[in-house]
Amino acid sequence: MKSLATLAIAVFMTAFSAQAITVDEILNNYFENTGGLALWEKMETMKMTGSVPSPQGDFPFVVFSKSPNKMKVEVDIQGMQMIPQCYDGEVAWSINPFGGAGKAATKMANEDAKETAEQAIFEPEYFNYAKKGHAITLEGEEVIDGVDCYKLKVHKYTEDPEKESVEYHFFDKENFVPIMTRSTIKTGEMKGTVTEDYYSDYQETEYGVIMPYYLETKMEGQVMNKIVVEQIEINITIEDEVFEMPASE
Repeated sequence: MKSLATLAIAVFMTAFSAQAITVDEILNNYFENTGGLALWEKMETMKMTGSVPSPQGDFPFVVFSKSPNKMKVEVDIQGMQMIPQCYDGEVAWSINPFGGAGKAATKMANEDAKETAEQAIFEPEYFNYAKKGHAITLEGEEVIDGVDCYKLKVHKYTEDPEKESVEYHFFDKENFVPIMTRSTIKTGEMKGTVTEDYYSDYQETEYGVIMPYYLETKMEGQVMNKIVVEQIEINITIEDEVFEMPASE
């Protein structure tokens, strides 16, 4: 009987300890383990350089980001510059030399513009999430590619039906870094499709924060996209003109 009682206590304590950690503790550990909250709070700009592997070869890319909400993505495809996304803080635009418009910049459609504007927000969504109108809850645990993870439900803009969305972020229980996010595409032909973004190869930047240098996107278990980051520069000078939409010729 004593052994059964001991076993019951052990099971109870294991279950209790699994629920004892809070969302804020997970996020605090994340910031602490990736350089410290003070460094994250002082970030104002970021330039990310790398390549997109494909059967046709590796396509170089550059992503410019600037606080509070400017972003530009440039991709070199066989010598042609493509800008699939850019947001200058007010207008979302793109350049697709393979889409019939040549090198002309065009404004994005309403739904695509809203999604690009959301992606352009520089501050991490985990910062002051309640003030932003987000709700983050711990939904238990899940094993992702053999790694025990905390499963966080990130409900964005809970009071805004036009902007709200739900994602699931999976944090490695040992290192407290996100290794996968699960979300649903909101616009375009793939609308409603569940995607999973996997993050790995965490490295320390020269600035001091630790970030993933490899991203892989999957849909229904199939790898759809890979991104290899070669360099991340933080708090360098990036002029606002970088994000401005070119005038029509």
